[in-house]
Amino acid sequence: MKKPTVITFLLLNILILLLLSGCSSQRILLANFDNDATGNLPDLTLTGDPIGDEITWSGSTANSSASLAPLKVIADINGEAGDNILRLFHATSVQAIGPHLGFHARPTAEPDGIYNVFWGGVIEHPGDRSSQALSIAVYSTAYIHYVYSLVGLRIYRTPDGPGEGWTSVNVRDQNGPERHIGYIREDLPHSGLVVINLNTQKYSLLFGGLSATGDLPSDTTIDRLSLYLSFAPTDPLDYSLGLGTYYIDDVKMLQNEPDED
Repeated sequence: MKKPTVITFLLLNILILLLLSGCSSQRILLANFDNDATGNLPDLTLTGDPIGDEITWSGSTANSSASLAPLKVIADINGEAGDNILRLFHATSVQAIGPHLGFHARPTAEPDGIYNVFWGGVIEHPGDRSSQALSIAVYSTAYIHYVYSLVGLRIYRTPDGPGEGWTSVNVRDQNGPERHIGYIREDLPHSGLVVINLNTQKYSLLFGGLSATGDLPSDTTIDRLSLYLSFAPTDPLDYSLGLGTYYIDDVKMLQNEPDED
């Protein structure tokens, strides 16, 4: 995957340094796909350190058509030899519950502390369809159909951006209304970082150089930190095909605890 822009890279690393200063951290998920065979589904078990993390995929597992495989590991043409990325592709009519791609940390049981979710991505909207939105959300559990997300992003193709090829980015707190935070360019790499702070019951996020903060419910706890991605129709009455592609790589989750001294 191509590297993020210099500004995004610097902002992300400055924020990471601030978050990790004075804290001890342990990795609770790692997924980078470099050991997966290209042209296939990824290894959903995420073998290796840490133990207990995994990926789930609720969509089709058919890979009979290389061009239409809904979830597939591909070679990163912009990376070094051996670099792979994961392609999430959606091209379907409206469904009651669309396919979801989930990244799940190993289970944790700490009542406080700070949790960080990192990833790199690129979004594409092939063709001229605009009926699909990309949803990226962080949950406190792996059972997303029973709880609201802690924080979610909704990314829309829009004619109202700074120019052609821009997408609109909205943030949604739990079940609250969406709020617009800016635009990112299609086809350009971006970094994502979501920080869930149980000590202050607040979250912070950085996405493609855009930032937002908000409150968590006062009783928030983390059972199994999860990152979910899906494409969904923006118009429930539009039964025509919609198109969207998201490339994701280097997904990491960390659990930070303040040093005792």
